[in-house]
Amino acid sequence: MLRTIIKREILEYLKSAKFLIGLGITLALAAGSTVINVQDYKGRLQDYQSASQELKSDRFYKRLYRPPQVLSTLIQGKDRKLGNSITFTYLNIPSTTSGYMGEGLSQHHRLVSGFAAVDFAFIVRVVLSLMVVFIAYNAVSEEKSSGTLKLILSNRVPRDQLLLGKFLGGWFVIMGSLAVAALISLILILSHSFIALAAGDWTRILIFMGLSALYLTVFYAISLFVSVLVDRPSVSLMILLQAWIFLIVIYPNLGTIVAQNLSRLPSQEQIAQQKAAAFQPYEAEQKKIQDAFGQAVRSGSEVPKDVAVRNVELWALQADLGHQVDEEYGRKLTSQTNLARAMSVLSPAVLFDQAAERYGRTGMAEYERFMREVYRYWQQHVARSRLMYADREAYKTAAAIDFRVPVESTAEAFAATWLAWLLLAFFGLAFFALGYTAFLKKDVR
Repeated sequence: MLRTIIKREILEYLKSAKFLIGLGITLALAAGSTVINVQDYKGRLQDYQSASQELKSDRFYKRLYRPPQVLSTLIQGKDRKLGNSITFTYLNIPSTTSGYMGEGLSQHHRLVSGFAAVDFAFIVRVVLSLMVVFIAYNAVSEEKSSGTLKLILSNRVPRDQLLLGKFLGGWFVIMGSLAVAALISLILILSHSFIALAAGDWTRILIFMGLSALYLTVFYAISLFVSVLVDRPSVSLMILLQAWIFLIVIYPNLGTIVAQNLSRLPSQEQIAQQKAAAFQPYEAEQKKIQDAFGQAVRSGSEVPKDVAVRNVELWALQADLGHQVDEEYGRKLTSQTNLARAMSVLSPAVLFDQAAERYGRTGMAEYERFMREVYRYWQQHVARSRLMYADREAYKTAAAIDFRVPVESTAEAFAATWLAWLLLAFFGLAFFALGYTAFLKKDVR
């Protein structure tokens, strides 16, 4: 009985014009966005490889580059939006990246159209979830309004098997659509020789697909629940579209606005004042050292070793204290972001985005990991600059500073996103249970 119901539902969906149109749009977007994102990744990779040659020289100005993530071809996240390069000396260390790596070196034309913002994660979060709403809004309400539901149940078909069959039939169709779209994107990605996916990348892709399936299941359960409650398909569709807009657009932005008002950040003027106050105890000594340094330069004599070393130390101290102020600002910004996420935790889209970016290594966690290594590198650069004045022979023989950002393991990524998985699973089960209970009590007359 259950198998017959599932088969019937699958065939009904496959013959549905709305499903075929939605599937066509999904596959076209998957193919088009993948081609664009692959070419964008190729350009950024070429820029990174060219610009990284600058790391071989040991100059006063040091520049480091953040490599593009290969999984950004599927999950862009913030990989393209955040800066890709950072320039510093022992005199100063910026708290954020800036610019686009390879500026002036890039050999390809960048795509600036809005279509370039579409990736596979966007297709799942917006396009497929909307398709789910359109194919499931009348799963029960259409049969109730046409009298078909009464006729089916009059044949002693168990209500629980009927609803479960409808759920599984639609679920298989949705998962099939997701699988076909993913297959097209992966084929297009793997057709390019410059893209190499490691074993860990394949694991992350599989986990991301599981996350996508769970996300779409939530919207399917919500759609089925509303279709059970409402007898008229048009009303059911209107309710679901309003719920979709609220969960995808309004609620997440509302959480951000509320968080910004509850957790205020200091202004740039206040930050500058904090930096000045932090270094104020050392200003007199720095002026004295700079006067001595300048006098030696003007007289043409060699700068005393203790003056030169202390000059480097004070400039580095000023930069470090300023960096600590910027770090405190960053912590407050992170707290504000976490507050916004906590207030938007009931949105499946927010949960999906957070977890997807983590698996794609395209979120803030990867960026902050890069910035921590930049600070470590800067500290070593300061020590090397100090050594240049303190012991030139040791400076000449000192090994080059290695810059390497540790890669987050898949287990660490999963440990950081387990709550999103749990909440999405809870929402899916909760709405299915509500729909199941409502259907068992539903008056089909």
